[in-house]
Amino acid sequence: MKYGVSGTGDVGHVIASKLIDLGHEVMMGARSASSEKAQKWAEEHGSHAYYGTFEDAAKFGERVFNCTQGIHAIEALELAGKDHLNGKILIDTSNPFHYEDGHISLDPKYSGNTSLGE
Repeated sequence: MKYGVSGTGDVGHVIASKLIDLGHEVMMGARSASSEKAQKWAEEHGSHAYYGTFEDAAKFGERVFNCTQGIHAIEALELAGKDHLNGKILIDTSNPFHYEDGHISLDPKYSGNTSLGE
């Protein structure tokens, strides 16, 4: 199966690498097709590992993981393109973290009955 993984951080690397280990083809997507982190990951994982933009990864994957930071998730999904995600399973691992003064917390606008996924 082909997977698109949007995000070049720790979560994206772990998921994409495990999918490769399981025999799948994976494209890691970033804002830029020239992302050094995505290129390095693909070089380290062989012939079933590819890299490109968020849009490229969404086009490529039969299933797509969003592994971007929550504060960038909506932008990343918009860059992926609604048409490229339509009809696909989207697994969203992002959390709506808020970074301020060296501290991390959940963004209060996503408390209560609202979630980032919604």
